[in-house]
Amino acid sequence: MTYAPPVEYGRALCQASRAHTLSLLAIAGVILLIVATVDLTINRSPVVAGIALAAVIIFGTLALIFIITAVSTPKESKPAALPHSVKLVTNNRRKMYVWVKVFAILLGIFALAALVPGTARIVALTIGGMTLFLAIILLPVLYWTSRTADKSLTETELNPWVHWLYTPDQWTQWSNVQVERLSATPPGFVLKRDWHRFLFPFAIIIGGVAFFCPGGWLFKTLYLAVICIAIFAIAVLAGRGGASHAEKLHAKLMEANPEAWFGRDGVFCDGVFTQWLSVSVYLVSAAIDQRQPRSLDLRFEKSVPNPYGPTQIVPIHQAVLIPANADGDLARLHQELTARCPKAQIALA
Repeated sequence: MTYAPPVEYGRALCQASRAHTLSLLAIAGVILLIVATVDLTINRSPVVAGIALAAVIIFGTLALIFIITAVSTPKESKPAALPHSVKLVTNNRRKMYVWVKVFAILLGIFALAALVPGTARIVALTIGGMTLFLAIILLPVLYWTSRTADKSLTETELNPWVHWLYTPDQWTQWSNVQVERLSATPPGFVLKRDWHRFLFPFAIIIGGVAFFCPGGWLFKTLYLAVICIAIFAIAVLAGRGGASHAEKLHAKLMEANPEAWFGRDGVFCDGVFTQWLSVSVYLVSAAIDQRQPRSLDLRFEKSVPNPYGPTQIVPIHQAVLIPANADGDLARLHQELTARCPKAQIALA
């Protein structure tokens, strides 16, 4: 007897196959476009050929990112259509403007360094060119992603499931409670205890660079030193424990509006909008934390690509203060989240 897979599984499989096929076609199209550009500019001056090839590479890279993201994004996670007359909020886009300032400052520094003659100028132009290329690629993608999140947040505020408002005293008390709980979080990384965790990944990285990367040993050694130091520094900084982040959290909570929004696309609280379902972030569980004052305990997971191994799963925790007489709101949240995120563990009733 043959086994017939469920309809949902078949649809998911067809969607994944379609996304894979469209992604491969997009990659093939970009490769053909690059080859055609090289053929058409082979008899032109090096400047013209270089500019044309750079423009095609930038256009092709952006096109690949948008196409692959569009075809791989689940239909359920796409924001609902809004009337054209609705003005979008700018919460998420304002945050990405920080990266515009960072790239502008870096490019300004490299431009000034390029005025110095000799080797310094060559180094400044090389690193500055790489920085400019990253800015051209990353900033449009960040803006598009931030605008999509702003669209989802706008829909959430226009058609909320639940909207909770807090008094200034309630918000101050709740902020202090969150800071105290974060301060009590032990460090996730202790050098004396966890140093051996770096042995295996560092051995893989060193072996891969030593045997497969071109270049001399001086370049390889410098490259490995930068990579290993960066990974080590990130691990140390990320695992410092909650006490080192408490002051930053308190400042963020004091700047946020004393309210919480819940809707079809996500939750907006503490000045942060988190989607229930997206390309990389998804809700895992929703429960009630019975510690006083009572709060919602929302657990998310974020998938982060790792060039040196399998995809990393980063947990995200969002606590939301439950106001008095909110049993009806909790019942609706339980019902809506159960339908919206069927794979998550919902226990709010």
